[in-house]
Amino acid sequence: MLIYETQDPAFAASVIDALERAGIDCYRTGGLIAEVPYSDSTICIHIRDAADRLNANEILIKLGAVTDDTDRFPPKWVFVVLAFVAVALAFWITSEWK
Repeated sequence: MLIYETQDPAFAASVIDALERAGIDCYRTGGLIAEVPYSDSTICIHIRDAADRLNANEILIKLGAVTDDTDRFPPKWVFVVLAFVAVALAFWITSEWK
């Protein structure tokens, strides 16, 4: 099960080390291969047991992994209100042209 992707080999190594110290069976794939030109630099970190996902995520966050920012966008109701205002404004503008 894929739990994280990074292009930082040092960070990937520290994550693998921390996961193994916590008793989580893990492995990595990808990364630049010196002998293969244009190889992908993305390193994927996997765990073998899905039951370890929560513990693995906690370790990733403690080590400084980038997390999704769920507060990046405003709530959906803001978009609904803006759409309603835009439609009302469009009706008002078209009614003034007559």
